[in-house]
Amino acid sequence: MQHAFAQDSGTAAPAEEAVLPAVTATAQRTTTTEGSQSYGARAASSSTGLTLAPRDTPQSVTVITRQQLDDQNIQNVDQLLSATPGVTTTQLDVGTRVTFRARGFDVTTYRVDDIESNAQTSFSGTGSTLDLNLYDHVEVVRGANGLLGGTGDPSATVNLVRKKPTKERKISAGVSYGSWNTKRFNVDANLPVTEDGRVRSRFVISTANAGSFRERESINSLGFLGSIEADLTPDTTLNVGVQHEKNRHNGASWGPSVPVWYADGSTTNLSRSFHPVANWSYTDVESTTVFANLEHRLANRWKAKLALSHSESDSINNLGVVKANYNSTTGIYSGLITQSGTGGILNGFHSEYESQMTGLSASVGGPFNLFGREHEFVIGANGTKSQLTQYTFSSASPANCSLAGTLRTSCMIRTGLSIPNVFSWDGNYADFVTFRTNARAETTTNNYGIYATSRFNLTDKLKTIVGARLSDYETYIDTYSVANVATRSAMQSKKVVTPYVGVVYDLNEKYSVYASYTDVFKPQSQRDTSGDVLKPVTGSSYEMGVKGELLDGALNVSAAIFQAKQNNVAVIDGNNVVPGTNGTQAYVASGSGVESRGIELAASGNLTKNWTGMIGYAYLEQDGLTNANRDPHNTVKVQTAYQFSGDLSKLTIGGGVSYESATVWGTNVVIPLAGGGTTTTPVRTSGVALANAMARYQINDKTTLTLNINNLFDKTYYRQYGFYNGLIYGEPRSITVGLRADF
Repeated sequence: MQHAFAQDSGTAAPAEEAVLPAVTATAQRTTTTEGSQSYGARAASSSTGLTLAPRDTPQSVTVITRQQLDDQNIQNVDQLLSATPGVTTTQLDVGTRVTFRARGFDVTTYRVDDIESNAQTSFSGTGSTLDLNLYDHVEVVRGANGLLGGTGDPSATVNLVRKKPTKERKISAGVSYGSWNTKRFNVDANLPVTEDGRVRSRFVISTANAGSFRERESINSLGFLGSIEADLTPDTTLNVGVQHEKNRHNGASWGPSVPVWYADGSTTNLSRSFHPVANWSYTDVESTTVFANLEHRLANRWKAKLALSHSESDSINNLGVVKANYNSTTGIYSGLITQSGTGGILNGFHSEYESQMTGLSASVGGPFNLFGREHEFVIGANGTKSQLTQYTFSSASPANCSLAGTLRTSCMIRTGLSIPNVFSWDGNYADFVTFRTNARAETTTNNYGIYATSRFNLTDKLKTIVGARLSDYETYIDTYSVANVATRSAMQSKKVVTPYVGVVYDLNEKYSVYASYTDVFKPQSQRDTSGDVLKPVTGSSYEMGVKGELLDGALNVSAAIFQAKQNNVAVIDGNNVVPGTNGTQAYVASGSGVESRGIELAASGNLTKNWTGMIGYAYLEQDGLTNANRDPHNTVKVQTAYQFSGDLSKLTIGGGVSYESATVWGTNVVIPLAGGGTTTTPVRTSGVALANAMARYQINDKTTLTLNINNLFDKTYYRQYGFYNGLIYGEPRSITVGLRADF
């Protein structure tokens, strides 16, 4: 839907503004947001496995609805989480690694339709391929969420929910053109197969060819979703489908591409377009998923669900960028440029990964009566088996990638590739020539478990949710030689019980107070200077607050305080590397643990039929960090849209602001000194507020024109600063015009 609160026929909304009518409990239990024309959600299920209204969920949950995705022109996970309250983002590279953080910890748990996914934005993850045009909405559960997955951080869990077929025939197509010659096209076709809609299908295709404000950078992407749903019986529904996503990022970098300081310690102040990457520098990620979901409605409103998913992905990183580097043998930094452009050294990186992940989820649940009251119960089993293969290479030109005869899982070339003048360099340089060998490292992770959750209505006002999960976790690494002989190492096996307790008390018809607790357990893959994998992260997550359901359920409000702790958290061990690798960063477990605490305020939904919006504020304090980045203390995310009445009823305008206070950067900061040498003192950048604006005009019942402006006031800001003497600029002002037609 493109027109806020338009009728199904596509006509303009009524002229008068009014509070949304009351909705029934049944309507509140649907999680689908498509067509709601609101930034608020009626229900979510990612927290406990029970489909609950936000007010009844004893944890902070943000739902980014289909309407908000469309209004903000959100296309990828980076844009999505940048718009999510309480979440901050940091780039390590251009086009490869992006770190998302919430409540002082990295966000590492991603799910698609409640099944775990390898969707981190990393060298081997598939996060860069995710096309948000394929999804109905995204649920972001802040705080630990190990009940449904066994593992989890006290940061957040991101659950993307796919679009599903419906019984009504509807086809829409959209095109857009934006800054830096960015072109997008998508088609969304919902087609009933049988006349009565008992068998129905949905196909979504999305493509993009995007330019960039940086030199020698462009992105080509493709997203496809095809699914068929059938009512096998009046009580049984089967949905099967395939999803394919691909992202080619030309001009990607290994680390930041813009130096902050010259070799003498003076500040560079280089332009946002400066991007000294080789013409052949790129990253390519491709992923295919097949899935099936079966739901059977039992007697007395009970349901049984079964879901299967299998994904395969490939990623290639072939990167070349002029930047500072560190030689672990000599202990000297090189690649620091001068004002005249000399001193630059091209850093090369080549890696190839293949991954497979198979997921299973089965559950049965529904209401039951006990002591004269109705309660809810769900029991289930789920888990994943994943295998990540990292290949090795025998050589690379112009430098050798098998120093001392040791095969390298990543070709990292740090020295000897001199660039005479980085300012006049056109990106030309001899490409790598690498040879993949049979030697490889295969990391296998099995995580299966059973869980049970029950929601007890103890009184008319007091409800409690109790649950637990028993997980069986195992991970190991098989290292294969060129002769295909395997050696197994780094095995970990652990059975873990993850409890969950939540309490909700209704103060009155509009407001409730709540509290919840859950354990934290998260295996780690980082290794120390002995080559050993660090022990799993353990800890706890507490939360309490108040929630409100206003205007007959149209507007959700909440206020929360939280405290979380992690032990054994992997932190970078200076410039130390893992032995026997090509400079792989070594980590050490934090001694005293890492703690965070703070408050969060949020509101989402509709004030009137014509006015929808979302606002979130978060305050954060952190303890236990050593020489690492510190998240902003304060973040604010606001987004709203308003449809005019009367003669202007075809026009909707909106916009928002995203604010982050000052950030301290301390991870591998390298600052050249005027007299020679370097220092690693953390640096601080000022806070920044970014504004955006949108407008939508319904030309007729079938055609809609849209306008989006991001970074409205063209603020200069950073998404990385100081990391190996580098920075990554945020995107300048961009303008996109789109046209959508319904058929």
